[in-house]
Amino acid sequence: MGEAKRARSATAKLLEQHPYCCLCGGIRIATTREHVPPRALFDRSHRPDRLVVPACDDCNRGTSTADLVVSLVARWRFDEITDSEAYDHSRLAARLRKQAPEILSEWTKLGLIDRKKARRHLREHGLDIPLNGPVVSIGAKTIPLLNLFAHKFTLGLYFDHISQPLPSTGGVFATFKTKEDVAAKGMPRELVELFPRTRALLQGVWDTTEQFVYRYDENRSEGLFGCLARLRTGLFVFGLAVKDLSWLPAAERNDFTPPDRLLGRLNDPAFGRRAA
Repeated sequence: MGEAKRARSATAKLLEQHPYCCLCGGIRIATTREHVPPRALFDRSHRPDRLVVPACDDCNRGTSTADLVVSLVARWRFDEITDSEAYDHSRLAARLRKQAPEILSEWTKLGLIDRKKARRHLREHGLDIPLNGPVVSIGAKTIPLLNLFAHKFTLGLYFDHISQPLPSTGGVFATFKTKEDVAAKGMPRELVELFPRTRALLQGVWDTTEQFVYRYDENRSEGLFGCLARLRTGLFVFGLAVKDLSWLPAAERNDFTPPDRLLGRLNDPAFGRRAA
């Protein structure tokens, strides 16, 4: 059986078992398999066929640019990238240039003086970066997409662990941290300790831990899930999902997004801000 035929067979089997999209609260029929995290995150877009969830056309298309942005940002590192990473980065950047050229424009908008100021700022905060290293501007166009991905990623893991979509009565809270955030401030110990279990994408002797790994905890009976993930060297995602928002104190519910409202939040100014 060829690769394309195997993929069609796997899709049909998944959709037969789970006919509703796990990214919008099951309000739409699933039509495809969604890789969480996306294949583009991995070397040569090659990953074990695990963590694949049912998705509808709207969610698949509506998060595709976020997937692409994350796959690039996650490859950014302090030291020199490998030849393989450079090849993938070039290929993905070409896709982004066609799909969302405004994102590349934002990343490259800093002039010479601003780049020097940015490097100085990072070094003053304890980051040992090269004086002539590249500096990218992550701003109002990129941040909403990173937040969208963090929420989608948490919903995908919720489905994989709980075996059903997070319903519209529930909500998800998620955020991201860049490598600079973690290098400057570290990862809060209490956050790491909150998720005692670890999982990666494995298939036989094929181990992609260097490219993706996450910590988590769950309560299947009550529909609770939380995770802390590392995506390659450049990006970290923290997420919480709760099946019923009425379980939370009223003051905390506004921090959570019901899954059926997620795509609409791209135009929400609050979604364009980075969490503290």
